Amino acid sequence: MNQEPFFDELRREQDRAREQAGYLEQARAREAVRRPTPKNWSLNRRIFAFAGALSVAAAGVLTWQHFGKSPTFFVGNEAGSVGAFLAAPTERELPLRFADGTRIALSAGTSARVASLDEHGAHIVLEKGRAVASVVHRADSHWRVDVGPYQVAVVGTQFDVSWDAGTRVLELHLTQGAVLVSGGFLRDALQVRAGQSLRAFSDGGRVELVGPTSEATPPAAPVAAPAPEPAAAAALGDGSASVDTSVPSSLHAAAPSVPDWKALASAGKFGDALSAAEKAGFEAECRRSSGQDLLALADAARLAGSAPRAEQAYSAARSKLSGGGRASYGLGLVAFDQRGDFTTAARWFETYLREQPSGSLRAEATGRLLEALQRSGQRDKARTLAQQYLTQYPHGAQAALAQQLLR
Repeated sequence: MNQEPFFDELRREQDRAREQAGYLEQARAREAVRRPTPKNWSLNRRIFAFAGALSVAAAGVLTWQHFGKSPTFFVGNEAGSVGAFLAAPTERELPLRFADGTRIALSAGTSARVASLDEHGAHIVLEKGRAVASVVHRADSHWRVDVGPYQVAVVGTQFDVSWDAGTRVLELHLTQGAVLVSGGFLRDALQVRAGQSLRAFSDGGRVELVGPTSEATPPAAPVAAPAPEPAAAAALGDGSASVDTSVPSSLHAAAPSVPDWKALASAGKFGDALSAAEKAGFEAECRRSSGQDLLALADAARLAGSAPRAEQAYSAARSKLSGGGRASYGLGLVAFDQRGDFTTAARWFETYLREQPSGSLRAEATGRLLEALQRSGQRDKARTLAQQYLTQYPHGAQAALAQQLLR
């Protein structure tokens, strides 16, 4: 390391310390009046020694700050702080710069925070708005961006991502590299490659992935997310069935006289699945199907827009599953999203939390319950739950709403 900056700074600190102590002026004044006694010289030596020690200490602190504690990221031109709330002004973007060269621009009106940071990358939480990122690729880099209920795993790439908390829609466009998107209603992680755009509609359980495909670079193996219930036919995540836009080849080859609603539902053809179940006899399907199959049928009916059929299938599933399974959560979604009955929705979410103390949808159910209480005017219960929610899920999808309720 070049030591010249250190000694230059040390000399400047010493000069400043002497000037502040008034050493030169005091010495000249004393010489003009009288010769100092030995006692005076002893005192002066102590003063000079103390001032010198201070200057050395100051220089040492300065050097330690400059060489050993450099900020790892900047917000604009200021040192960033991990965990701090970041809000871009309404009229311009807010740039973030990281030590490895990664840059993230928060668009006007966007709020986010750097949840954690280490030598391999950072964990960014985008609470609302849009971020444009250019992540530097390294062999050991690992970056993650949480967007609403979704997680975007990044190695090195250029992309922009946005989250609309009102419509609960995720939008992602990839310029370079590849990312894996998981969470929310997605049963398996989706790989998004350069030139592709993804839109995920949380409340509709629908995903759109458009753009060029590459035959030379096959998609990465799907990363399985935990299923809500063992052997569940369709994981809900935030309450919606997963979508696989590829229809099984068997459906193309030879369609049976009565289409298989299970295969259609698995392929994301929810309207067709409901029609097939109606042709097979919806009531009969509710009687003969297993609890898990009934959850899949109820999901298809809900996502096809039929609240009555969804309620019928979820209710049938509750009678066949231990503790009701996740059927009560599904009934809460129907009441909330399709009927706008927030009081009933709150009751069903509370039922799920009571019946499934170890259920994998507890975070989602708690967040939905919080929103249902707020929308149904149950402010006191909402505020009590908001405190619990922030304790249990400080970075959850409804953390912003919980904080708002506690203000």
